[in-house]
Amino acid sequence: MSENRTKGYTVSVEALLSHRKAVEMYLKDKRTHDVLLATFSSQLNSLAIYEPDQRIPIETVSKNIDVFASWLKEPNLGLKIAPYSSREQRRLAFFYTKEISLLDYFRILVRYICISTEVMRFEISVNKDVICCEMIPNSPATVSLHQTEGFFAAICDAIKFGHDITPEAVLFTHAMPSEDNAIYQSVLGVIPTFNQPFNRLYFSNVSKDSYSNGPTPSARSLQYIQSMEAVKRLEVGAESWKDRCRFLLRLMMFYGEPTKPVLSELLTVTPRTLQRQLEREGETFRNLLAELRRELAVEYLTDRRLTCEDVAFLLGYKDVGQFFRVFRTWYSMSPGQYRDSVK
Repeated sequence: MSENRTKGYTVSVEALLSHRKAVEMYLKDKRTHDVLLATFSSQLNSLAIYEPDQRIPIETVSKNIDVFASWLKEPNLGLKIAPYSSREQRRLAFFYTKEISLLDYFRILVRYICISTEVMRFEISVNKDVICCEMIPNSPATVSLHQTEGFFAAICDAIKFGHDITPEAVLFTHAMPSEDNAIYQSVLGVIPTFNQPFNRLYFSNVSKDSYSNGPTPSARSLQYIQSMEAVKRLEVGAESWKDRCRFLLRLMMFYGEPTKPVLSELLTVTPRTLQRQLEREGETFRNLLAELRRELAVEYLTDRRLTCEDVAFLLGYKDVGQFFRVFRTWYSMSPGQYRDSVK
């Protein structure tokens, strides 16, 4: 509790720029808000003074969202702009595949959201019938209902895009902001229940998948990753343990920090056997992971479509700050400065 009182939660500048694009697209579609669009754009142009790796306090972001919603007289602004925002992220859609179970899809999506913003944290629980995702504000007094509805709408839009399903139920802690039920049905696929003790999404567990703690893929995804590696071995022939591990680690990063036990499970050996095989090739798990991340960081940063947060996500880091700290140990500069240096 003391940590929550003292920590200043933030949103990244890159995330805000993505949201700006979403609001601009929404206003352009409405066509009647040209003046507001100009005003909004001029205000957010002030973000240009910040470096991409800088972050803005939640309080400032929430206040601005509330003010803009009042200008537009839009009680459901977050809900309406969320699909525009989620579509901005579809350049990462290559990891959204139906071969990945809905549970893992959920976990990967939530991890990506949490890298870009500290507004919320998520807790996922599952049984054989239902997957539940609870959204918990890190700073409840300063989180706008537009942000809460917007996050749920973005998640529902992404899951509809990737798995073509809608939630069984949606619960919000706030009161219903308007009488417009149609917008909820249109965006979320279901009319929520308001004034509830939790902010929650419920989806049918169509894959009947079970939950595993940490960054471990589900049983179905483990089998899928193993099948991909088996196909690769058929195509290229026998490979060193190092090369096999590099291929698997790159896939494991989508789920978070790769671990030796999970890598061993994918290779159907014990962690001790894996360590021994890598040692025979003059390698260790830790060095191999660091080397691969450094190599991929440079590759990803050359792609200007990827933000620094996208890169942190793709490399399996828990947050963008961790990526920045490690990157500075490699190159004595931030990822943004490195990107500028190779223009």
